[in-house]
Amino acid sequence: MSSTFEFDVGLLTVTDTSIVSGPMRREEDLQASCKKSLQVLLGEIAELPTSVKKNKSTGATTMLQLPQPVLLLPREKAPPKEKPLTAWQKFALKKGIDIHKKKTNRVFDEERQEWKDKWGKRAREDKDKYDWLREVKPSYVAKEDGGDPFLDERREKQARLEKQKKKEEHNVRRSEHILRAQEEVKHLQAASRHLATASNGKFDKEKKFKKNSKKVT
Repeated sequence: MSSTFEFDVGLLTVTDTSIVSGPMRREEDLQASCKKSLQVLLGEIAELPTSVKKNKSTGATTMLQLPQPVLLLPREKAPPKEKPLTAWQKFALKKGIDIHKKKTNRVFDEERQEWKDKWGKRAREDKDKYDWLREVKPSYVAKEDGGDPFLDERREKQARLEKQKKKEEHNVRRSEHILRAQEEVKHLQAASRHLATASNGKFDKEKKFKKNSKKVT
């Protein structure tokens, strides 16, 4: 029995076309074709390029580099739908603003003739290194004896940070207090509905019906 094979090594598949397109075969012929196809596929895989990946826990692992598949398999799930534009994206599209343009952190210093960062760790280090001269107004008065503008600026910054931190903590406590008050109001409203009448609302519908009914003479 002659065999003709078609390979798709990228998907690790092989097809014996003589079995697929030929006459009806016996079970023994199918098993023999399957065995032969697997041997041929392993021979094709043995000729593929390999790479070694080292791992501390499992040691060295040999990886096969599979080629691109010939057959394009369909998706398991439907393709994702396009997300609707946000309010900012709609505004930027209307005004012609490029929202994909990244804001750069590098700026060229004309005085030093070199590039530097506008913010971040290196920008702070650069400021501490080169910011040694500060122009002050004639009305400047140091906060204390022997003080200077640099020291006053650092203290003002620290004071702003502490004030902001206290404000944030106050807002957190206020939010927790509001949530607790809302929960208490809900519990009181639920309890008042159950204790509105002596019968706990059992005969309320009957009383309402009698009140709204008209006497026929």
